[in-house]
Amino acid sequence: MKKVILTHLAVVFTLLLTAMATKAQSDSCNCTENLNKTIRETEANYAGYPAKVNATYKQLVTTLQSKAASVAEPKKCFYLIREYVKFFRDKHFIISYSNPKDFDSVVTPYSGKPVLPIEGIWMSADSSTKIAIQKSANGTFEAVKYESSADNFPKGFVYFTLTPKGSQYVVKKYDAFVSTDFPAKQTGNLLRIWNHAVWGKVFPKQMTAAESAELATWKNNNNGLAFKKINSDVSYLKVPSFYNNDSRIQQLVASADAAIRSTRYLIIDLRGNGGGNTGWVNLLPYIMTNPIVQPLALLRVTPANVQHKLPELEYFVKNPIDAAYKKYFPDEVLNTYKKAYAELPVTKEQFYPIPAVTFPLDSITKQPVKVAVIIDGFCGSSTEYFISMLRQSKKVTTYGANTIGMMDYEGMSNPTALPYSKFILTIPIAKSSWTDTRPIDQTGFAPDVPVRLPESEWIDFIVSDLPNR
Repeated sequence: MKKVILTHLAVVFTLLLTAMATKAQSDSCNCTENLNKTIRETEANYAGYPAKVNATYKQLVTTLQSKAASVAEPKKCFYLIREYVKFFRDKHFIISYSNPKDFDSVVTPYSGKPVLPIEGIWMSADSSTKIAIQKSANGTFEAVKYESSADNFPKGFVYFTLTPKGSQYVVKKYDAFVSTDFPAKQTGNLLRIWNHAVWGKVFPKQMTAAESAELATWKNNNNGLAFKKINSDVSYLKVPSFYNNDSRIQQLVASADAAIRSTRYLIIDLRGNGGGNTGWVNLLPYIMTNPIVQPLALLRVTPANVQHKLPELEYFVKNPIDAAYKKYFPDEVLNTYKKAYAELPVTKEQFYPIPAVTFPLDSITKQPVKVAVIIDGFCGSSTEYFISMLRQSKKVTTYGANTIGMMDYEGMSNPTALPYSKFILTIPIAKSSWTDTRPIDQTGFAPDVPVRLPESEWIDFIVSDLPNR
C-alpha cells in the first residue's frame, strides 16, 4: 500500500527505463518496422504531438522512412529513430538502445600533455578508477582509462567523450545509446556528470580540501547527499540526485532533523539534481506554510493512454485507504478519482485532468523560519516538479540559475514496445498544467534570486542574503 500511495503522491520519473512492455518482439532489427511503429505510437499517443507537429514534420518522416529502408544494423537504426525523436525537443521523450554486446570500443594512447582546464587525470569517488581526459582530433574530449581496479578494459580505453556545448559538455558513454543529451560541467577541480557521477582532478592540479570532501560524498552510492551546519543559525542539506535515492534521503533527513529544527535558516542545495524519484517528499515538512497542492497533469485522451491510466485510478476507487494515509485521501479527493475513473473512458475531451493529492499541513515547523533552495541548469524532471510547488510556501526563496527545462510533458513510466527487443521507447502521455500558457522546456524555471557570482561564492552570498528575505 505504501508504495502505491507514494507513487500517487508524486510523479515518478527516471532518465532510463530498463524494462519493456511485454509484447512480442524480435532479436532482429527491421528498421522500417521500428521507425514506423515509433511514428504511429507518437502520433496516436504523445501528449506533445498536437502542439508540436508542423510543416517540416511530414518531410522529416518521408526522409527518414526512405533512409530506414536500407538499414538493418541496430545501432544505425537507433540513430535514425533518434533523429525523429529529437524533432520534438522533449527530454522525457526517449529512444534508447540497450545491448551489452554492442558498444563503442575505442582505445587511444594518453599523450600526457594537459593544456586546457578539462585535460588531465581525474579520479572516481571510490578511488577505483583514474581517467585521463585529452582533446581529440575532432574537437571532442576523450576520457581514457589511465588505471582501474574496476574493469579489465585495456589502458587507453575511451570510457566516455565530452563534446563542448557553451560552457558545458554533452556526455557520450561507450555503452550508452540514448536520445536525451546528458550534460556535464567542470567546477573547479570537480567534473559533474549530471546527477550520476562526480570525478575529482588529481593532475596537474589537485583538489582542494573542500572539493575532496565533496567527492567523498559520492562514495558507496551515496550520490552526493550531505548535511552540515554552516554556523549556529544555518543548516545545509545537499541533495544532488533524486535518482534511486529515496531511502537514503529519508535516512539523511531523519538523522539531521534535530539539528535542522534548531537553526533559523535552512539551505537545500539541489544543484546538479536531474530528478529521478520522489525523495523530495522528505523535505516538505521544513518548507510547508500551508497545504501543498500538486499541479495536475493533463492526459492526452487516446484508447491506449486511457487503458494505461485506468488501473492507477482503479486502485483508489475499489480499495479502502489505510488509516495512516486517510489524510491524503479524504472523501472529496477520493471523489475526484472516482469521477476520473468513470469519465475517462467516455470523455470527448482531447486532454483530461488527472487528480492528484494535496499534501495536508499538519503544523508549521517553527524552525527553520526561512528556507533557501539552490537550483541550476542541471535541475530537471522530478526536481523541476518539486520546484514548481515551492512558490506555495511563504518560507522559500529559490536562488541560482534557470533549470534545464524538461517538465512540460510527463509520462516516462509508460514504456512502448518496439519490434526490436533492445530498443526502449518512452512516450510522455500527459502535459503539465502550465504547458499551454507558460512552457518551460526551452527555458527552465527561473529562480527568485538569480546568482551571477562564481559558484564557489554562492553559499556565502545566500547565507548573508536569506535573513533579509
